[in-house]
Amino acid sequence: MMKFNALALAIASLAAPAVYAAQENSAPLEEVNVTVSPLDKPADAVAAPVSILSGNALRSAASATLGQTLQDQLGVANASFGSGVGLPVIRGQSANRVKILSDNLDVADASNTSSDHAASIEPLLAERIEILRGPAALRYGSGAIGGVVNVIDGRIPTVVPQELEGALELRHNTADSQDASVFRLGGGAGQLAWYLDGVYRENGDTEIPGLAILEHSDAHEEHEEGEHEEGEHEEEFNTDGFVGNTNARAHSYSGGVSRITDSGYIGLSVNRLRNNYGIPLGTHEHHEEEEEHEGEDHDALEGHDEHSGPEAVRIDLAQTRYDLKGEHRFDSDYWNKLRVRVGYNDYQHTELEDGAPGTRFTNQAWEGRVELTHDSGGEWRGAYGLQLLDKDFAAVGDEAFIQPSRTRSAGAFAMKERAWGNWHLDLGARLERVDIDPQAASERDYTLLSASSTLQYFFAEHQHLSFGATHSERAPVAEELFANGAHLAAGQYVLGNSDLDKEAAVNLELGYHHHNEQANGWHALRFEANLFYNRIGDYIYAQNTGEVDSEEGLPIYEYTNRDAIFYGAEVSATLPLRETLYLTLFGDMVRARFDNTIAGESSYVPRMPPLRAGLALGADYDRWGWEWRTVQAADQDRVGAFEEPTDGYTRMDLSTHYNFTIGGSDAVFFANARNLLDEEIRYSTSLLRDYAPAAGRSFEAGVRFIF
Repeated sequence: MMKFNALALAIASLAAPAVYAAQENSAPLEEVNVTVSPLDKPADAVAAPVSILSGNALRSAASATLGQTLQDQLGVANASFGSGVGLPVIRGQSANRVKILSDNLDVADASNTSSDHAASIEPLLAERIEILRGPAALRYGSGAIGGVVNVIDGRIPTVVPQELEGALELRHNTADSQDASVFRLGGGAGQLAWYLDGVYRENGDTEIPGLAILEHSDAHEEHEEGEHEEGEHEEEFNTDGFVGNTNARAHSYSGGVSRITDSGYIGLSVNRLRNNYGIPLGTHEHHEEEEEHEGEDHDALEGHDEHSGPEAVRIDLAQTRYDLKGEHRFDSDYWNKLRVRVGYNDYQHTELEDGAPGTRFTNQAWEGRVELTHDSGGEWRGAYGLQLLDKDFAAVGDEAFIQPSRTRSAGAFAMKERAWGNWHLDLGARLERVDIDPQAASERDYTLLSASSTLQYFFAEHQHLSFGATHSERAPVAEELFANGAHLAAGQYVLGNSDLDKEAAVNLELGYHHHNEQANGWHALRFEANLFYNRIGDYIYAQNTGEVDSEEGLPIYEYTNRDAIFYGAEVSATLPLRETLYLTLFGDMVRARFDNTIAGESSYVPRMPPLRAGLALGADYDRWGWEWRTVQAADQDRVGAFEEPTDGYTRMDLSTHYNFTIGGSDAVFFANARNLLDEEIRYSTSLLRDYAPAAGRSFEAGVRFIF
């Protein structure tokens, strides 16, 4: 596999004009204010690195999981756990350091407790996804110390449609024989607006170009054999051409209504989600008689999987979510807007072992936030906010490795900014209190302080240089403190540590941004470059101890504190070659190591994404467009304790769309080809990379009717 030199990549990327592939085309882009900023700022003006995925680009990228949907975004990787679970990794950070939001409120599911738990959100229903790369604890709390993914769905209308609006989308993907259908419908009259949406998707097992389970090196095999008593080691089950037990069925439906006036709006929405997905076979050692894989229909969604050799584990997820959203615009020379968001989530999932209910996870959580913005038209403008969270989490069953606990937090923040001449300054601070009350242990409480400062210099309206410094703190969560037991679905024996200290991170960021869509030729290029350095004191992670629990036969992972350093770079550039043709070059990298060296242990933070570089060539005409994209990922040999290196890969994709009208309504046909080289791709960020590679060559086609 090709080896990359990080310096050479940075120089080559900086020297080459290009565009990042998140943009739909090279034509002038509509300016969209990002909601991750309370001050109604466009993405290009926000001091922190922000990406927006929307329109045709979102329709092309959208998949069953959030991680897979965002895996091609700058600085974002996918922590997959088979095709049913994919969580975003931002600059090497994930789980309790990356906050997944549903329209600016926490999804409040169980995706941060274990790598096999899916995020309870449907990317196929998203109108727009905002990705904030870097610390966002100032506004969203300590769970956003590494970044934010904000999924905007439009469930609560903010304007009254002039007439009935809607969309219907149908798509099929050969990667796992997935069929999906999506609908949206909205209308209103007078001051009332309403909204409905829904999605149904079903897929079989993921098809791959070879064997599912990777043959291990001799050293790794010796470690694996240590998981069995002498004479009890069984031959490892494997599948060829598919990943067993990765079929799934899911549906989600929402309804919302709002009252809208000249000075604001107030609205409510309800969402119901069900998701039943399988955990890839071979991740644990409860084997049964191996049966042959027969036919192409692998849709055994209930009970024992027909072709499972090992015990088939599935997750049956159900969620009901209620949201309230309101905004009031003041008729004042100082105060601008008052925003209110309240959400309540009733979440549960049951781990099914060969169809029999096992451990049941529940999370009943409510969150509220109030934000007040001001803009006097003078030197300073800003926002003040208050955020409250109450979460009641429990795991019940034979393999309940986390004891029930209640977490309450309260945070207050202030953000200020001012501009003078070519300079722009952003300041902010947050004070937060977190209390964790477990059922069978002493209560833990933490006081957290976060602060940030960013200075921008605008060479012109369309280009600026920025430097930011952020201090963020994160409290350990219940599973990191109190876990103790076997988790079959993840194939781990997990031990918490009640003596964990809070994390304290200092992040330095240097960025350059250029955009000038109104210009022509070379002057219209979009260019973005970011360098970051993040030092995290008392970094919390689940350390692979190299030991095996004697009763369960599972490797023991124990949470611990250890100072860590993350640093890296992101570069993207886009250049219109002709009126409709554009070229994109991009690359990103992150390196992560522990600050203190321990004899006999790896100094690298586990499961880091590899260095990536690529290019995209595309065009957008009046009715149709296309993009050919190639990504080269380097080998990942900077691995954590008891991890194997991961081979690099080359992934080539092609996406197209064609706009047409039918019956007086707009419609778009889209077709995508993924992994055209049929490469065996195993993501270094995945705990299951040795068991569940990404899908092989696949084709997706769909049509979306808009009326």
